Amino acid sequence: MTVDTEKKLENEKIFKDVTYYIVGDISNEVIEMLNKGGAKRDTYLSEMVSHVIADDITHDEYQEARELFELPVVMSEWVILSTKCRKALPKELFAPEGRLFSGVVACPSQLEEDDWKQLWGMIVVNGGQCRSKLDKTCTHLIISVTQGLKYEVALKHKDKIKIVTPDWVSDSIEKREKQDETIYHPRLVFIPKPPSPLKPEPEPMEVSSPATVEMQHLQLPSSMTERRPSTESNESGGSRPDTPSAKEALARLVTNRIHVQKGPNSHSPKSPVTPQFPGIPPNLQQMSPAPQGIGPGFPAHELPKPIQGPSTPGRSTLRNITNTEPAHQKSSPYTKPGSNKKTNQLLGLQGQAPRQPPPPYNSPQIGSTFPLAQQQPETPAPPVYCGHDQSDSVPPDICLLGCVFYITDYQKIVGPEQIAIWKQVIEQYGGQVDQSYSNRVTHLLCANQHSDVFQLALKDQRRVVTAFWLNDVLLRKKMLPPWQSLHIPLIYGEEKPCSNQVISVTNFENDERTRVKQMIHAIGARYTGYMTRSNTALVCKKPEGVKYQKAKEWRIAVVNVQWLSDMVLGYTDALRLPVNRRYLQVGHGDEFQMDLTKIPHLIYAWKTPLKITKDAWKRYMPNLKSRPHNLGKDHHPSAAKKPRMDEIKENKGSGPHVLFTGFPRGLTKHLQMIVTSLGGTVVENPRNCSHLVAPGISRTMKFFVAINVCHYVMDKQWLENSMQQNRFIDETNYLLRDPKSEADINCSMVRSLAKARQHPLFQGLTFYFTPGVTPPPCDLRIIVESAGGTVARKRRLGVKTIASQKDEKGNPTYLVITCAEDIQLCKDLILNKIAIYNPELILTGVLRQELDFTQFQLEIQ
Repeated sequence: MTVDTEKKLENEKIFKDVTYYIVGDISNEVIEMLNKGGAKRDTYLSEMVSHVIADDITHDEYQEARELFELPVVMSEWVILSTKCRKALPKELFAPEGRLFSGVVACPSQLEEDDWKQLWGMIVVNGGQCRSKLDKTCTHLIISVTQGLKYEVALKHKDKIKIVTPDWVSDSIEKREKQDETIYHPRLVFIPKPPSPLKPEPEPMEVSSPATVEMQHLQLPSSMTERRPSTESNESGGSRPDTPSAKEALARLVTNRIHVQKGPNSHSPKSPVTPQFPGIPPNLQQMSPAPQGIGPGFPAHELPKPIQGPSTPGRSTLRNITNTEPAHQKSSPYTKPGSNKKTNQLLGLQGQAPRQPPPPYNSPQIGSTFPLAQQQPETPAPPVYCGHDQSDSVPPDICLLGCVFYITDYQKIVGPEQIAIWKQVIEQYGGQVDQSYSNRVTHLLCANQHSDVFQLALKDQRRVVTAFWLNDVLLRKKMLPPWQSLHIPLIYGEEKPCSNQVISVTNFENDERTRVKQMIHAIGARYTGYMTRSNTALVCKKPEGVKYQKAKEWRIAVVNVQWLSDMVLGYTDALRLPVNRRYLQVGHGDEFQMDLTKIPHLIYAWKTPLKITKDAWKRYMPNLKSRPHNLGKDHHPSAAKKPRMDEIKENKGSGPHVLFTGFPRGLTKHLQMIVTSLGGTVVENPRNCSHLVAPGISRTMKFFVAINVCHYVMDKQWLENSMQQNRFIDETNYLLRDPKSEADINCSMVRSLAKARQHPLFQGLTFYFTPGVTPPPCDLRIIVESAGGTVARKRRLGVKTIASQKDEKGNPTYLVITCAEDIQLCKDLILNKIAIYNPELILTGVLRQELDFTQFQLEIQ
């Protein structure tokens, strides 16, 4: 780097929000650029890492970062180009694999500079790399003629270097798939000549003149073949005319599409394109009608029978699934979740809905496909579901106009403060919330189907929906009928059909991945971010990737999202073996759309459009212009994905460094404003906090980490009283007290904080986590390191060495943390009677600030 570049990086700090981890060999220059730009390097893979820098996708740690920790990986080129652009470029554009030209290293030959710059941009943006010199790292030579030094060298190494024309790049981008290089070889390029005009029928007795015969066989003059080597020649060896430049010739190749022959003597045109039916989506033209399912509540003899077929040893089956699972009883009482984690799993307000297009307004039932053939006259028309009356043109800012909600179940899940925020948001979007159920109610917002109010609403033909539906409707700003299975209240109670399943996910990104994980929790299965032989199913979006290949190799069932969707709706026939073929077809259509034929009784109320009264129009229409158009994510039960701690920009200021946990988003914003106004600093990284403010003892990552490093754990009343006095007041009278939780855990927050200040709890201890533990190893590592401990990424020590590592009191200093699912990984320790522990040794130990080696030891019978 030049001196000027270093100064710019230091001044601008373009990588100040980056915490990176290096995989494989990365040049010192790249690392220097990161450090000069303000980035921080982490020595371990964890959720604190925001960027993994890797150029070698075959490295073991690359797969670990992608599959186990699910971290974003970028090539070193991201650092170089971000430095040149003087801003951090989108990391999604620099993933080492998964993009169109991943693995492609292209080199140009005999192309105009402007043309090559355009091709360079196309290749790099889609994941490839470019070289100006042809070397052993190149995979493609881009050239439009069959001559030149680079061309001759590439011919000698044609097994490693593919020779293509510029059209290969543009066609691959247009079709979003790498095209076959063999049909883009420059020797197959020809420029078609215009058809000769029809010759008039020769008059009898007239013979062609010698001059005419000579013109029919006229060759190019020899002077045109003695041009500079850079002149491009056509396939036949003849040179092109002087008038058009090489740049114009290349433009014709890129824009007009090169005509390609399948053989040197073939001149047939390309195959005609399959005709498309106007007005019909392409995916419906190739899909068969959706299978007709039957919803819950029908007699058992009416359930559709699974497709039976001969059982072969090589067929993938869904292990541990039987037909003896107890049927769901609607009278099962609702069970309150026992922890914040389970609450988030059931409610799922930490992720937005997948960005598939919403169902069409006033359209046929969502999730069904119909054959293109003409329907028989006697076939009844499919039911039509709708939101508002079509004649009412409802503005997006009041998309809930005319809706009267009654909220049940959620008071026990999210608490009254969050319900108050929901009520405020519903009213801002034109709706109303009643405190009791009555004939006014149009929508029942509930989490499950087990309450008496739900049965009454179903009988009264009210629209029953969940907080997921409310969130997604507010994102689209249009009231639509439910189109995903999580929009319908859950049918399952305490007994869930897939409690014995261990499910992993692959090829889903961002919001879609979050929504799939929520569906897995809804059916009672256990989600794992990694893939082992203990997994019973893999939910796959596309038939590709490491997890997909391993699932096929280990004969683990690969199913689509439709399988999950049907299970959430209560269609337990999806568990039958062999797995129905429609659940094995991955990568086809929009699988998140639920099949409404399985829940006709729950969707029946949506057949009648909602008509808005004149009083409702009068009440809201005058206020439309003065209402805010963007309420922000903090003003509705949004499911924005939780950002990483190091990616959050912390406010600068003096005074206490305050961290919040356990509060609703709206209340957290209010408390953060108090801290800022008083001159304090709001932090999101628990390692940087001096004061932790919480409503009570909570089992969150922030709480577990902060208790090891902070000075005070406070009640929110401290901030409210400080606001009244316009300064931070003494903390002594506002220390957090939670008698019930302290009694359950057998701890005291005051004593725990004092112990943590005196001596780090895990100092001198080394931990090893098996991959299946919960919380995941990356979270446990952060907790352990915040309390002074160390974590071994791999268990390199033998049994005798582990047994010998003890302190002066005889307690072990090398601790193996595992779970029931990973017992097989600890067989050697069990046989030698070496103690192994569950994660509560760490979690409860941190809250108590003492270790109990007896209570949390796993007993193996």
